[in-house]
Amino acid sequence: RYSNQTFNQAAALLVESGKQGITYLFKRGTHEEFGYTSLCTALAFYFILSCWTAGSAVASGLVIPMLFTGALYGRIIGLILVSIFGVQTDKYGAWIDPGLFAAIGAASFFSGVSRLTISLTVIMVSVLT
Repeated sequence: RYSNQTFNQAAALLVESGKQGITYLFKRGTHEEFGYTSLCTALAFYFILSCWTAGSAVASGLVIPMLFTGALYGRIIGLILVSIFGVQTDKYGAWIDPGLFAAIGAASFFSGVSRLTISLTVIMVSVLT
C-alpha cells in the first residue's frame, strides 16, 4: 500500500504471497478492487508457471497456485456478471459477487485438476464461503 492508501493491483496479485492474493480475491463486496487487466495478466502468469511446475520433476506445492488460478478466473467471471447485471443489493441478487465467484472458481479448478470427488469439492466450497 502507498501512503495515500492506494495499491497497485498487479503487484498485489503477483508480488505478494499466494495466500495473501487468495485472501484479496475471496474478499466479498470489492468489485472495484481489481480490474480486468491485472486479473488477466496474473491469470496468464500463474497458469503458465503452474503448468511448467507440474510438468517438471521437482517436488513443489501446487495447491496454492491451483487455488489462485481458479480464484483469478472465477473473479473475472464475477466481474463480467457485475458489468452485465450491475451491483445487486437485494437478497435475490446478492449472489452476483466477484469474491463468491472467486471461491467457486478456486474449488472448480482445484477439483478439475486434482480429480477430487464432488463431495470434497462441496466441503471445500462450504469452508471457503
